[in-house]
Amino acid sequence: MSAHQGAGRTGRVAAWRAARSAGSPMAGLARQWVALAAPLALLCTILAIQLASTHWTILELTVLAPLLAATLSGPVLTAAYALLAIFGSTLVGVVDGLFTVQGGGLPAQMVRLTGILLGGVMAVLVSRYNTRRETKLQNVTRVAEVAQRAVLPLAPTVSGDLRLAVRYESAATDAMVGGDLYEVVDSPWGTRLLVGDVRGKGLDAVRIASHVLGCFRLVAKHRAGLVSVLADLDEEVADVSGLDDFVTAVAVQIRDGRLDMVNAGHPDPLLVRAGTARALAPHGRSSPLGLLAGDIDVTSFTLQAGDRVLLYTDGIAEARHSESRAFFPLASAVTETLSQDRPLGDCLDDLVRRVQRWTRSALGDDVALLAVELPAPAPRHRPAPAARSDPIAVRGSGPDPAPRPADHTRT
Repeated sequence: MSAHQGAGRTGRVAAWRAARSAGSPMAGLARQWVALAAPLALLCTILAIQLASTHWTILELTVLAPLLAATLSGPVLTAAYALLAIFGSTLVGVVDGLFTVQGGGLPAQMVRLTGILLGGVMAVLVSRYNTRRETKLQNVTRVAEVAQRAVLPLAPTVSGDLRLAVRYESAATDAMVGGDLYEVVDSPWGTRLLVGDVRGKGLDAVRIASHVLGCFRLVAKHRAGLVSVLADLDEEVADVSGLDDFVTAVAVQIRDGRLDMVNAGHPDPLLVRAGTARALAPHGRSSPLGLLAGDIDVTSFTLQAGDRVLLYTDGIAEARHSESRAFFPLASAVTETLSQDRPLGDCLDDLVRRVQRWTRSALGDDVALLAVELPAPAPRHRPAPAARSDPIAVRGSGPDPAPRPADHTRT
């Protein structure tokens, strides 16, 4: 393992642990205080009203305290509030004269206390059921988190001389991973990036995405040409998916300021240079993975120091406004966010917040974002002058970054 690979892996673990622990202590303490204080405040209010009233008997309402506790805490605290409700009702009944004939007598008060007792028992049973269900849900969530780390691990923030950042937003409520995918692999031919989108949603899309990512992690380190990488991914999708399934994807290789790209029916990446975002359109767009046919074209671009490239899935481009139903203005939003002199991660956070405000957090599809930056050299180094301000695109019919006879046609 190389030094920067080990550092990237260490950084991924640290970032994951930081994300897991951020903000949890204060949130947990607030929930504990609410669970403790809310039922007590309700019980005290009912007993105070009973003492102040000369016309009504509302002691039966003290059963609401353990019922509220059942929704906020565990069975132990719920049982404590049930006992406290019975004790408080008995004490107030004595003070208020409810055990006398004028107050209804002992039978009436015993009926009230029995009702509170039965309600308390029901509250304890409900709390016990809720606790077991929450424990099961937590166990399932832990399994889902492990599956997420296996399918979409945190990408390294540095690869060679490149800086990277990723973000994933799921359209499903409480879901953390879906059919969108991304990966970063260091290879002998440069840093290779993949962003894709599986047709459909649900567990089947996750299954196909996991196969695509596993295949990419393997072939990206052993195939010299991007065409061979894309052909292998196409065969993998065809083997593991149904007749109507496919995956759109864009694979990128960056080395020494040169970006090579193959596009299989995916939205074009955006290059941010000099405060402007423009699409990196391929000369030849191939069919999606699983349906790949014909030649695969490699399009090359020359990057300049300070350039930033955003690879994304169509969930952000097709995000609709919550009222007007207009599409999210992706190009202008990327220009405004990624042109900022801020770390890539902060810029992607800003972009995610913008699309969440646009849709009011009601995304219609998953969103995967992978940004890469070719940083400017340190001030003590004099940067080489650029030949031109626009990216130089080279027709993909030329040689692949490391040509192989089988890389120019699909077998």
